[in-house]
Amino acid sequence: MAYEVHIERKTGQPINLDEWVKAVGSVESVRLSKAATTVVINPATGEQISNPQMKGMAELFDLGGQSWIAMFSWFDGRISARASRDFDIFESHQRSVMRALASQLGAQIVGDEGEIYE
Repeated sequence: MAYEVHIERKTGQPINLDEWVKAVGSVESVRLSKAATTVVINPATGEQISNPQMKGMAELFDLGGQSWIAMFSWFDGRISARASRDFDIFESHQRSVMRALASQLGAQIVGDEGEIYE
């Protein structure tokens, strides 16, 4: 199972969709997803799997691939994302963008095991 990181408030107060949309609009390298569905390819079989997107899905600009990739999901008052391989590095692109988003939302980055990321 993939390790996830989340943007959530220390107080437990949920992040509402309007706040999330505003934060996404104010941070570079992230945008709300325009796609109606997310398509992933099973690497073992090559099968394409389509899932309808929920409100609040956002994409991160991949600096290496120079493309937008589905990254963030807003659900139940918090934002979640699969941690990138370099997430433990303070300067990683995903972590930097998440720090900026968390700052806009008065929130913090929390790992699946409860650890706090700066």
